[in-house]
Amino acid sequence: MNFEQISYQKHENSYKGEKNNSGAIAHYSNWFDNYTVDLWRHLGMFSVLNPLLEDKPDSKWITIGDGQFGTAATYIEKKGSKATAIDIDDTLLQIAFEKKMIKQYKKCNAEALPFENSFFDYSYCKQSYHHFPRPFVALYEMIRVSKYAVVLTEPADWIPLPIVGSILQKIKRGLKTILGKTNIHHDTGNYEPDGNYVFTISEREIEKIAVALNFPAIAYKRYNDIYIQGVENKMYNKTEPLLKKIKQIAFIRKIKENFGLQRPNNIQMIIFKTQPSENVITKLKKQKYKYVSLPKNPYL
Repeated sequence: MNFEQISYQKHENSYKGEKNNSGAIAHYSNWFDNYTVDLWRHLGMFSVLNPLLEDKPDSKWITIGDGQFGTAATYIEKKGSKATAIDIDDTLLQIAFEKKMIKQYKKCNAEALPFENSFFDYSYCKQSYHHFPRPFVALYEMIRVSKYAVVLTEPADWIPLPIVGSILQKIKRGLKTILGKTNIHHDTGNYEPDGNYVFTISEREIEKIAVALNFPAIAYKRYNDIYIQGVENKMYNKTEPLLKKIKQIAFIRKIKENFGLQRPNNIQMIIFKTQPSENVITKLKKQKYKYVSLPKNPYL
């Protein structure tokens, strides 16, 4: 059996254990009605969609790897657009559909989408791309079925480090070599129990894909997402200890970033297949996104 087939089989059973979890079902049934710390985190992620949703309010979306009750699809539908949630395991999507949390879903593999070219206006993949055994295959599938753009919200690659962090790392590794100690590969530990490699992304690798396909532009923004177990059940208020802890960690990370010691740990990426409107570009820039116009292939 191929490596990717093993990964597919493991992921295909990823939500089976939650089927009878009445607490989780009740929680996600009212997720958008209860302003928890977890919802606050996710609304920050979903905000990348707002300029696109406002520009084309009747747009049709596919949400990739949205198997945990279809929360991304729900957000899009709450904004007035249409969404089809897909996942390799549809256990919780079926429950979400029955409880009218989502309007439509389909069980399918992100690396082999059963839809025609440009069937959807947009694709959105939130925190699932890094689970795929062949993420580039899935990305090209998202591009294929989308008419206007593909949006990714994913863990960001930290390589290369900013200059100060890079120098310190080289010194550390050099000293370990001199002392005869083992320098562990920086990707050691980046494997999940399901067998897949945790595939972080960077601006440059996505930009190269877009340039090669002769697309007009990309937009991106790095940000920090700090998850602490228990945020799902804590209501958002300024006195909440868990919220304070998250903001403290974010503050410390920001200081380290300012001193060139590390990069933000997540990234939002938009790959535009067609030229976006000036209104979309303006709104993205207001949200601190970097908009990059790409060169045209002079030989095509």
